Amino acid sequence: MLLTIDIGNSSVVVGAFGEGEVPVASWRLPTDRRGQPEEIRRSLEELWRESGLGGEDFGAAALCSVVGPLTEVWRGLLAETLEREPLVLHQGMDVGLALDLESPDAVGMDRLADAVAVRARAEGAAVAIDFGTATTFNVVDEEGRFRGGAIAPGLSAAAGSLLDRAPGLLELAPDVAAAARGKGGAELEAPSSAIGRDTDGALRSGIILGYTGLVEGLLGRIREELAAPVTVIATGGAGRIITSLTGAIDQYDPWLTLAGIRRIYQLNSTRG
Repeated sequence: MLLTIDIGNSSVVVGAFGEGEVPVASWRLPTDRRGQPEEIRRSLEELWRESGLGGEDFGAAALCSVVGPLTEVWRGLLAETLEREPLVLHQGMDVGLALDLESPDAVGMDRLADAVAVRARAEGAAVAIDFGTATTFNVVDEEGRFRGGAIAPGLSAAAGSLLDRAPGLLELAPDVAAAARGKGGAELEAPSSAIGRDTDGALRSGIILGYTGLVEGLLGRIREELAAPVTVIATGGAGRIITSLTGAIDQYDPWLTLAGIRRIYQLNSTRG
């Protein structure tokens, strides 16, 4: 099996791929920039054991990271645990797409992985929207060129910033505040109406429906600029709820980034 690792600013998503396009198992760890290799290894191996797996089950690994301090930490622990070097994704690799950008070397590899995955799933122009700490819109045109896209504050980041600057709302809408900060497993839920009858409802409307409007607005402008039919696939934590609220997104795929990492591994695993 191939072990794929996506190190983001908020969480580390790990997936085990067999022959299929969907991981046979997946795990999520919080991103800890001060985490020690041995602590990470113990957490990872415990998750593997719960799934009936171990390091010996993985013939290779591919690592995508946007957190510089953790890239080498994970590379080292994977090399030791799996007894083989992981493939660390970087901008100089073959990703199967032309990069039509001002600064190709500066684009995040997670964005490229999303673009690679959405190109494989769609005919013609496509957009991968990744809902994470930031929400990224990653655009591939009809010719298979990665054109860049847009980066917006993530849903939770935007909500958390509002609550930080207006602490009185914390007392009036504690459930929304807890969900925005990811406490106690709480999740933001869409309101039944855009017109909130209390602070809780007004916040849910502004945060969730307002954010849906942001997504729809950006997608509308992207479609106009591409002047072509566009397939849109969402991924990431908040992607599920936003997809359910709009017809502008065609599909939600929680494993899109991991699938892109897998595809880039396949393109580069036999190269020096």
